[in-house]
Amino acid sequence: MASGRRQGASSHWQSRLPRTRRRPDLGRAARRHDRIAPAARDRMTPQQKPAPGVAKASPAGRPAAAAPRLPEAELRARLAAAPGDAGLWQQLGQLCLETGRPAEAAEAFGKAIAAGASPFLLAVPQALALSNAGRVEEAVAVAAAVRAKRPKDFALANLHGVMLKRAGRLQDALPVLEQARKLDPRAASACQNLGNTYDQLGRFAEAVAAYQAGVRLEPKNGNLHRLLGRAQRAGGDPRAALLSFERCVTFEPAGLDGWTDLVGTLLLLGETEKAFAALERARRARPGDAAVDLLQARVCLQLGRREEALAIAERAAAASPGDPVLALLLARIHGDGNLRAANAALRQGVEANPGNLQLATALVENLARSRYDDEAAHIQEGYERACALLAADPGGVQRHAKPLRTVFMRVLDHDRLDATGTLAELAPRWMGDGDIAALHYELGRVETLEDRRQVVAWHRQWGQREERGIAPVTVPALPAIGTGRRLRIGFMSSDLRDHPVSYFAIPLLERFDRDRFEVYCYSFYEREKDAVQAHIERQVTGFRWWPRLPAAQAAERIAEDALDILFELGGTTAMNKLQVMAYRPARIGASWLGYPHSAGLERIDYILVDPYLKPSEPGLLIEQPFEMPETWVTLGNVGFRPVPIEEALPEERRGYLTFGTMNNPYKFTRACLDAWAAVLRAVPGSRFLFVRPEARTRAFVENARAGFAARDVDPDRLEFIGVRGTHLPHYNSIDIALDSLPHVGGTTTCETLWMGVPCVSLVGPGFPERLSYSNLSNAGLGDLAVFSVEDYVQAAAALAQDRARRRALRHGLRDMIRANPLGQADRFVQGFYAQCAEVAR
Repeated sequence: MASGRRQGASSHWQSRLPRTRRRPDLGRAARRHDRIAPAARDRMTPQQKPAPGVAKASPAGRPAAAAPRLPEAELRARLAAAPGDAGLWQQLGQLCLETGRPAEAAEAFGKAIAAGASPFLLAVPQALALSNAGRVEEAVAVAAAVRAKRPKDFALANLHGVMLKRAGRLQDALPVLEQARKLDPRAASACQNLGNTYDQLGRFAEAVAAYQAGVRLEPKNGNLHRLLGRAQRAGGDPRAALLSFERCVTFEPAGLDGWTDLVGTLLLLGETEKAFAALERARRARPGDAAVDLLQARVCLQLGRREEALAIAERAAAASPGDPVLALLLARIHGDGNLRAANAALRQGVEANPGNLQLATALVENLARSRYDDEAAHIQEGYERACALLAADPGGVQRHAKPLRTVFMRVLDHDRLDATGTLAELAPRWMGDGDIAALHYELGRVETLEDRRQVVAWHRQWGQREERGIAPVTVPALPAIGTGRRLRIGFMSSDLRDHPVSYFAIPLLERFDRDRFEVYCYSFYEREKDAVQAHIERQVTGFRWWPRLPAAQAAERIAEDALDILFELGGTTAMNKLQVMAYRPARIGASWLGYPHSAGLERIDYILVDPYLKPSEPGLLIEQPFEMPETWVTLGNVGFRPVPIEEALPEERRGYLTFGTMNNPYKFTRACLDAWAAVLRAVPGSRFLFVRPEARTRAFVENARAGFAARDVDPDRLEFIGVRGTHLPHYNSIDIALDSLPHVGGTTTCETLWMGVPCVSLVGPGFPERLSYSNLSNAGLGDLAVFSVEDYVQAAAALAQDRARRRALRHGLRDMIRANPLGQADRFVQGFYAQCAEVAR
């Protein structure tokens, strides 16, 4: 159950980098088209004349022709003497924009305009500066204001459309860019920007049409051919894309992106030899260029030839120490397997390139995931680096907000979390980039029903974009169920090993009726098998282990097994291939267990729920409910072992009552801290215990203490135990668990009950808010799942007073679980397969 934790490790989507890439993944260089780069994507050509003595602005906001340029020190000295000189402010703005200081550039351009410079002349560089500084709505306002005064000006309409696109307002950008195209039908830039917008919306056929119009205007523009190829490939036509990429490298043989896309598409088509031949052509086109070696390293990595990739990258790094691209590549090659080496590469890159946000945020992300040596020290360092980045460039970090948000969540720094941007600002960008995994930690950042519907809408938007480029595979015809044939059920997850997914899935894999069912498992796990995987392989009809197999090929092979129903259990976490479900490799597709929310793909027919878990609002699910009669999970023997429970209550042993949590801090919202503080105020003398790896970090402790102090709770009432993997015995120090909210526990709640600790939970309308409701109800403790914060506080306070009940539960909960649906594996297995038979009719 992905919402909680596992014994010996963190929750499975917390511990690894989520990836949801259907396109060939050859590193960031191959995806550069998704980054805002005015010279390459957002081509703006202002036609206003520059002020005397100032160079005309180019599409990138830089001088198009050489002009006398003063050093920055002299510029600032002159401005100190003549602060009203518009030309000097304009020169300073251009200089700051060129040197990667967009916030300073925006301020300088604003002062230039205030001093009398033309807002029309400066519209492009000022809007670019504001946009690059993360002030996207201000950039839109600048463009809209000048366009309103000159509605027939192509360049200003084009600028306005681009700024709307950058702000994530893609639907608003479309009519503006269409108008720009009408104003100058000969401008390929409008076609390109229109294509970019359609591409981000996932409307690939329309993107292809826009790019083709641009190609007709500029038939030798290699970049346009490349963008056309990427839209064709995303739209499901890799052969057409191959021709476009060939034209790209013909017209721009020195451009690496074209070669990257060409090689990636050949790999997508399974033409490995041709991919390496294309690499050799790239080497001839770019003689002596180490970038081609790095592309080859990425290819080797994608093909699973990690050692070869590492050797190439290390040779290049020795020749170019501190190169930022190399640092990122080395970190990626080392990956999860050697985070020490990955961090070393990133540190070297950051030291050599102190202003590179991509490197700096990658290091923050890696540090937050590092468990070697002292995990708490890594988290603390990552947090301190994130704070410094936010302070230095609050607007710029919005473009790299995800890793910063993660570390701020983990140490309870809600103020800095808010400073990275709102979910309404960030999510449209993430969806435009196809990054659904960015929403994984954000499911609890909702307050209203509309917020929850919007989160569903973002998932659906991502899914529709993915599915547009995928044609379903052919599934073999099956005899009718009525013929008495055995039903074929598949489970797809790379977590079918010693992992929380297996803790809940194993009963279904061990105890199915072999006379009525066949069970197949599919894993893309890339490391060595463990004992749990080996055990599963012995239980099921077939276990297909396909490390690094592309999704399209995996779908074709799964289809050969002629499944009635295929359950995906992994969501979009690393090594899982959710996009396989978009190919519809089975008659029926379903989700279960791996992600406490609709995954986003409309080609997944069902999602497994129970009467408690099913959202109260039907619109909060994309799939149809695959509704179990009682519980959506059962506790198997793996993961729920007989860890000893101490005899007396913690309150009796410690002299005071202790509330506590072992949930992940990304679920600890402001509303959650409000509720916990209210409980502590309602139960004088009680304490609150955090048991988490983060609890050993100075930042977590300080922020927790400050948070409770601000809520009128003495911070000395807080206690902290920082452990990973050895947390279960510490339930012996907790009298009552307080669930997080609105995103509640899952596996953690099951562990809590297994260790004899009652848990109070708030039930909300959405899937992530009802997991504990199901667990508690199916363990016989449904009264501890309540529907208002007031009842949450009251239930916790009442339980604190009811020592007799807590004593009975301390050593009776395991028997209660066994006597109720949560602990009756055979009952769950029978119900599950009976429902499969019903759905498959």
